[in-house]
Amino acid sequence: MYSDANTLRQISKLGYSTISATNGLEAVKLIDSNFKLLNDTCSSSFYSDINSHKISLILTECNLPMMSGFDVSQVVRTMKSPISDTPIVALTALPMDEVRNKCIESKINDYLAKPLKIEELEKVLAKWISEN
Repeated sequence: MYSDANTLRQISKLGYSTISATNGLEAVKLIDSNFKLLNDTCSSSFYSDINSHKISLILTECNLPMMSGFDVSQVVRTMKSPISDTPIVALTALPMDEVRNKCIESKINDYLAKPLKIEELEKVLAKWISEN
């Protein structure tokens, strides 16, 4: 969801499409509006490819402006299903032991250390998106 330009380029290079936010609060609003769009599409009388609107994974920086990635995760987990079940992966430059505990508390599924290697990103995206 929120990441730097280099990470977004890596994700695109791996063949995934993205939507992005500039801060944690904007990320929550995008996720919520995407969920509402999906529900509106499902309940409308016209047919649409609803999978084109589905968020398959949320990739967030731990230290976001306005609302941390940990806080974003906690808000997402309070939303209705299926968005509340969306895998969340955190990007961090923080010490791994500290991050592991915060991820568990925030119900974040996985995390990647920065600087990010495209091979590690590819492995984590494939794991969580294929399970979702």
